Amino acid sequence: MDSLCLHGGDTCDAGNPFDINSTSINSTLLLLCSYPAWVAMLILSASFIIFANLVIKHNQDLRKKINSQQWFLIQMLMHPVIVGGTVYMANITGNEWWGLLGLPFIFNFGAEPMDFTKLPPRVLLIFQLFAYVHHAGPLLACLSCFSIQNNSQFALANSLLYAHAWSLHTLGALDYMKVLRKQKFFWIYMVQALFSTAFWWSSLRKGLEEVTLSAVFPLLVGPIFQYGGRWGLYEYIRYCRGYPVAGDDKYDAFETRKQMGELTAFALGALLVFVEF
Repeated sequence: MDSLCLHGGDTCDAGNPFDINSTSINSTLLLLCSYPAWVAMLILSASFIIFANLVIKHNQDLRKKINSQQWFLIQMLMHPVIVGGTVYMANITGNEWWGLLGLPFIFNFGAEPMDFTKLPPRVLLIFQLFAYVHHAGPLLACLSCFSIQNNSQFALANSLLYAHAWSLHTLGALDYMKVLRKQKFFWIYMVQALFSTAFWWSSLRKGLEEVTLSAVFPLLVGPIFQYGGRWGLYEYIRYCRGYPVAGDDKYDAFETRKQMGELTAFALGALLVFVEF
């Protein structure tokens, strides 16, 4: 993969789909430029999905046993560090294979901490679709096609963006263990969202030779999967619960307000960076 041209690089090898002197991107080559790592991630992801649906789903005792292990709880708490660190190492070194290191943690080793047997087949299918789209976000961010490789500032900004997103797992786990109340951390989470997205947009702008749609869109693929999957997932959960409102037992103020809050933070981050144009 060393022959790949970097978005903000100084040189470009012949035949590379990214040409800093051109605003066009060959979409076929775009998907193939990281072919070996992409295929490896796809195979390992499929393995965990199959394990979750053919083994864990039908053996809840095994799921509960895995979920109750101390190492499993620790990896849940460490998701921001693991996911953010994986993205950072992949981007700063230009080695896309770092994504494979984070992948088992992203999929919770196929043992998601919930009982899928309680969900009707159609509901489970849509639920998992959004969940796995969300899981794909940081993996795509590790690929050269969808990041600015070997750029220290963007690597840091990209890693912080995903660390922020996955810090919700830490908050959720600590809330579940009654160590803290997630609801009290809403505004802290939103401020974190604004700063991480603004830094991400700023680093993107500085890391590109030209700020054009064709140059920016590949970098948006990871965040679109990350946030789109998660937003869609919770909106579907709200739909299945009958759109509960404040006062209902199933109403989660943090998650409900977070949907619009994160979208606003992402838009404000872009506005703050590009406002002069």
